Amino acid sequence: MQDRFDIDGFLPFRLDRVAERLSAHFMRFCGEGVEISWAEWQVLWSLGERVHTTAKAICGHSGLSKTKISRAVKALEDRRWLERHRDRDDRRFELLAPTAAGVEAYAQLKRRALDYQVWLEGAIDTPYLKAMVEGLSGVEMMIASGQLRSLSEEPVE
Repeated sequence: MQDRFDIDGFLPFRLDRVAERLSAHFMRFCGEGVEISWAEWQVLWSLGERVHTTAKAICGHSGLSKTKISRAVKALEDRRWLERHRDRDDRRFELLAPTAAGVEAYAQLKRRALDYQVWLEGAIDTPYLKAMVEGLSGVEMMIASGQLRSLSEEPVE
């Protein structure tokens, strides 16, 4: 057992660092004037694909906090990429919808994301990419199925 903690080997840190760097690289790939946070991208994707229409549903799908999604909704609203409407059936909920400008922005980002994915698949050696995709899928399945329990649920030895 290793007694010394090395943050560079800590999996959550490594995943976050790689995600941040890839996200920044993707924004540069998109070109000048395109700066969108991961939370904003998640909201825009949900609305563009018509997967979720409430901030709460987007939080549940993305795993991002309510605060991050709320800030993203506000930022997209300020850009005039989305609008909010009260749900007629349940006034406690706001339904989110992309504006025409939001639909166009999403279409452009989606095209660039597809181009970037193709570029990444060519830039990363196939065995590494396959191992990374399979590894992430495995961790996601463990989390979704409850196999990766919180520390408080782990048996004490």
